Amino acid sequence: MKIYNQIKDSIGISISYENIASSFLQEGDTRNALKYYKEALANSQILHPYEKMTILTNLGESYRQLNLIDSSIIYFNKSIKIGLSKEELKFPLAQSIGNLGMSYLSLRKLDSSEYYLDKSIKLLIPYKENYSISIFKAEKAKIYNTRKEYKKAEHIYHEALNLAKQDGLKEQIRDFNQLLSEFYTERKDYKKALHHQKQFQIYQDSLVNKENVRKIEQLKAGYEIDKRETQIGLLNKINSTQKKWVYSLALGVLSFLVLATLLFFSRKKVRKANTILAQQKEEISKREQEKAWLLRELNHRVKNNLQMVASLLNLQSNKLSGHPAQEAILIGKQRVEALSLVHRKLYQEGVDTRINIKDYITELILGLFHAYNANFKPDIKIGEEISVNIDSAIPLALIVNEIIINCLKYAYDGIENPELTVEITPLPDKHLSIHIFDNGIGFDENAEMKDSLGMKIITSLTRQLEGSVSHYNENGAHWQLNVLGK
Repeated sequence: MKIYNQIKDSIGISISYENIASSFLQEGDTRNALKYYKEALANSQILHPYEKMTILTNLGESYRQLNLIDSSIIYFNKSIKIGLSKEELKFPLAQSIGNLGMSYLSLRKLDSSEYYLDKSIKLLIPYKENYSISIFKAEKAKIYNTRKEYKKAEHIYHEALNLAKQDGLKEQIRDFNQLLSEFYTERKDYKKALHHQKQFQIYQDSLVNKENVRKIEQLKAGYEIDKRETQIGLLNKINSTQKKWVYSLALGVLSFLVLATLLFFSRKKVRKANTILAQQKEEISKREQEKAWLLRELNHRVKNNLQMVASLLNLQSNKLSGHPAQEAILIGKQRVEALSLVHRKLYQEGVDTRINIKDYITELILGLFHAYNANFKPDIKIGEEISVNIDSAIPLALIVNEIIINCLKYAYDGIENPELTVEITPLPDKHLSIHIFDNGIGFDENAEMKDSLGMKIITSLTRQLEGSVSHYNENGAHWQLNVLGK
């Protein structure tokens, strides 16, 4: 935002304000989100109507979350007014209409709420946007519940739940099960209420976050401390018992019997303590398994979110057919997909932090070849045994992503038999040697590659991996990198 202010770029300023506001809204800080959305709107005079609608809709939603319903209705109506002016804005228009219906429901204006919710659902059906449709259906069910039309309410709640299940929308499945549990509890149908409450709890438990993992680590650390204190206590007890045994030898047979009795009970305590330690060890093992499962679920969640972002970028690029921004959005989508691939690998392979480089890079490159309709196969030479952790895998993937995209876009103009070779070999100092070369037209020495975004990304990520990068022409373009592969 500061940089855009310096160059007086109103569009960049507005988008920066919107991104800041979205971050606050995601963190639950609605008042700060409202502040920055207003700043974004103030700088939005020359924005694309879609962007302006997004800002207005988010402003309305912020007011709705603060229970300032009249203000939320004003901004939703402004968004709707823009959406009605252009046919290509039908999707964001449907979102704004649905949100307006939710605002009227907050005011208990049931007829108006039902009208706008029905209209929104009808507009969204061709897009198969089950996320929004399911939420608006659940709101519609609340209307029928308020009117005491319980059969209709029940039917629509289940429609919303089934839509969420079709798309695997865990948060919505959780929320709709909670609504149905409350609905059946009010109807005194406790069997169904219990069923949906159990489903709610299952999905609630599966929605992991960092706090869950942190608590598990705290429990593990606490157990290690308790175990060491127990071991010290046991050593002290054994030492005390041994001293008593030595002193008692001088007292004769009677003292020996007393010592034997003391030793017997002491050993009994030790066995009991060992039993407790074994149980605690088993509990820790279970918790470790649970942690691994939670991390796997977290990777799955991150992968889904990144895939959703990539899909949204793809939808946006389709809307910008022929526009100069379309290529930038597609490249951004490919970068997001490179990130998503890391988390998909972690999820599929059931590992915590390490990725097999050969499988990962091969899948990444083949995906780019498919995206750019390349009609030849790359030659990929990577050792089976090479693996890196996620902290190195992500920047490494983005570097390869940028280089391969550059080759596929620019290298093979007029080349009859295009070739691309990727070699990755390990070095003794935990570094990786990477060579990527093609038989294309090579670099234009007069082109200022160093000022391109792709080159800046490659340079920055190489520095992050404590490495070096160089490129030169040798019967085509040749990239040579030496990076740290932990």
